[in-house]
Amino acid sequence: MQSYRNNLTLKRLTDNFLSLLTLQFINYILPLFLIPYLIQTLGIAEFGIYAFVFAIAMYGTTFSDYGFDLSATYHISIHKENKQKIDEIFSSVILIKFALAMIFLLFLTLATFSIEKLYGYKELIFLSYGIFLGNIFLPIWFFQGIEKMRFIMYLNGFLKLSFFLLVILLIKNSDDLNLLLLLHSITSITVGLLGLYLALKYFNVQLVAITKEQIIFYLKDGWYIFTSKIAVQFYSTSSTIIAGFFLSPVVLGYYAVSVKIMAAIGNLFDPITRAVYPYLIGVHHASKDDFIKRNRQLSMVIFIIMLPISLVVFFFSKEILEVITAKSPNELNIYLLQVTSLMLLVFPYGSQFTNMLVTIKQSKVLNKILATAALVNLIFAPLMLHFYGVIGLIWLNASIAYFLIVTKTYYIYKSTRN
Repeated sequence: MQSYRNNLTLKRLTDNFLSLLTLQFINYILPLFLIPYLIQTLGIAEFGIYAFVFAIAMYGTTFSDYGFDLSATYHISIHKENKQKIDEIFSSVILIKFALAMIFLLFLTLATFSIEKLYGYKELIFLSYGIFLGNIFLPIWFFQGIEKMRFIMYLNGFLKLSFFLLVILLIKNSDDLNLLLLLHSITSITVGLLGLYLALKYFNVQLVAITKEQIIFYLKDGWYIFTSKIAVQFYSTSSTIIAGFFLSPVVLGYYAVSVKIMAAIGNLFDPITRAVYPYLIGVHHASKDDFIKRNRQLSMVIFIIMLPISLVVFFFSKEILEVITAKSPNELNIYLLQVTSLMLLVFPYGSQFTNMLVTIKQSKVLNKILATAALVNLIFAPLMLHFYGVIGLIWLNASIAYFLIVTKTYYIYKSTRN
C-alpha cells in the first residue's frame, strides 16, 4: 500500500513538473526567441524602452498578486478536500487581487501624469495596463494548490504561442512598439478570463460572499510574503526602471538583453520548485528531517546543472549574444552578460529558499532579508549608475543576488537546527 502511494506521489509530481516545465519554456524560452526579432524590427533603443515599460507593468502584477502564489497555494493545498473552504479562499483572493489592481492602476495613472519621464511614455504605459489587469483573474495559485498545473499549461501555452505568432506577423518596425504592448495586454486579459472560467466550470469552484473578517485574515496571512515580493521587485525589476532614468535607451537595451537571458535560463528551475512546493508542505508536516533531506537533494541537483550552464554562458557570451541579437555584440554587451552569468549559479535557489522559509513559518525573517536587499538597491543603484554607469549597476545586482542566498541559507539553517 505504501509503495502504491509513493508511486502515485511520484506520478503526480512528475506530471506537475512536466506541465510546469512546458509552461516555463513557453513563458521564458519562447519570448527569448523573440529577442533577436524584436531587436531587428524595433531597434535596440526601442527594445530598451519596451523593457522599461514592461518592468513597470510587472510591478502591477506583483502588487496585485499579493504573494498569493505562496500563501493561497499553501491554504488550497491543505484544504483541497474541503469545497466550502476552497470557495472561501478562491473568492477572497480574487476580490483582494481586483482591489489591489485598481489601487495600482490609480497610482500608476497619477504617477504617469506627474513624472516627466513617465509622461513621455504615457501611451505605452496605458497600453500595458492589461498586462497586470489580466493577472487578476488568472488562478495559477489555485491550480498549483490542487496540483493540476496541466490545465494552466494548455491554456497559457495556446495563448503564448498565439502571441508569438502575432508578433512575428504584425510587428514589423520601430513604429509597432505600441502594438507590441497591446498584444501583451490582450494575451494577459484573455489568459486570465479563460483561467477563471476553467476554475469555475471545470472544478466547480463558486464565488461566494466574503466577510470582512475573512478578507482581513487573508490580507494578514499574506502580508509578509507580499512585502517580500515587493522587495524582490525593488532589487530586480526596479533596476531596469531606475536604469531607464539614467541610461540612454541603447545602453538600457544592452542591459535588458542580459537580464532577460539570465531570467530565461535561471527560471527554468522554477517548474521544479513550484511542482514540489505543495508536496514539500506535506513532507514538512510529516517529518522536518525529511523536509530538510529533500531540499538538500534539490539543492544539489540545481548546483550540478547550473554550474556548467554558468560557465558556458560566461565563456561563450559573445557567441550567445550573436545568436540572440542577430548581430555582432560590442564589448560592453559581452561584459554585461559575463557578469550576469555569475548570478546564474545562485539564481534558482531564490525561489527554493523562499519556499522553505515560508513553509517553516519564517515569512517575517524572509521579509526582513528582502527588505534589506531592496533598501540597498534603492539607495545604491542610482549612485552606482551615476558614478560607474551600467557596469556599476550590474555588479550591484550580482552582489545583492549572492547576499540573498547567503542570508537565506543562514536563517534556514538556524531555524531548522532547533
